[in-house]
Amino acid sequence: MKIGVVARLDLPPALDLVRRLLRIFPREAFVLESELAMKIGERGEKVEGMEVDALLTIGGDGTLLGAHLLAPHLPILGIHMGKKGFLAEVPPSEAEDAVREMLEGRLEVERRMSLATEVEGERLPDAINDAFLSWFIPGKSISFRLSLEGRVLYEVRGDGLVVATPTGSTGHSLSAGGPVVEPTMEALLLIPLCTFPPIPRMVVPGSRKVEVEVVRADNLASISLDGHFMRKVKPGERLLFSKSEKPALFLKWKDNFYERLREKIW
Repeated sequence: MKIGVVARLDLPPALDLVRRLLRIFPREAFVLESELAMKIGERGEKVEGMEVDALLTIGGDGTLLGAHLLAPHLPILGIHMGKKGFLAEVPPSEAEDAVREMLEGRLEVERRMSLATEVEGERLPDAINDAFLSWFIPGKSISFRLSLEGRVLYEVRGDGLVVATPTGSTGHSLSAGGPVVEPTMEALLLIPLCTFPPIPRMVVPGSRKVEVEVVRADNLASISLDGHFMRKVKPGERLLFSKSEKPALFLKWKDNFYERLREKIW
């Protein structure tokens, strides 16, 4: 197996771990992301151009999510270098064992629902965690209409809307008051933010299609996926959220979802 490596560049322990892995394991087993390679004096490639079997991220959840956006077809395993990483489940102390099992092809691939997003028919990259619709200028509120399967559910004004997957239920959605949903389930979490009138948070089946339209003529919105800005959304443009036909692929380490809940959140 050949592994693509992405690391958080401003975190010295992450760079040190990359160097250690390169010393321990055969160099030809790894392809380094180009900026990472430049940082440590190696050769590398852009993530989207890597010819590898899996991705290894070293940093936190943001590092993992950013790598997935560039190469969503690859199974991914994350090593967390801090305390709050939830998706990146391998602690640094177990990094060598995890990489050894990756190289030997002994890690199980877990398939999870990912989120498909379209704006006026333009397909954006699939998200692992969530999509976030908000005013383009921070601090402003927007008016939007939300429909399920073609039927209007509500029209409201507020700070925005988070549409999350079960995997993303422990991220932005949770901070906004959403429920925790087991990541192997298929569902869409609809989390309106600071709306008037107040709108309850909802969980709907993953088979549903959610349509959102920015309705006020003076509201220029933005759509971000997994924390990365994608594009502006003009008034009258429609967004469609649904289960992607392509699942997100995670390489499973020995961690357990409920153990992580207890350790990281509760």
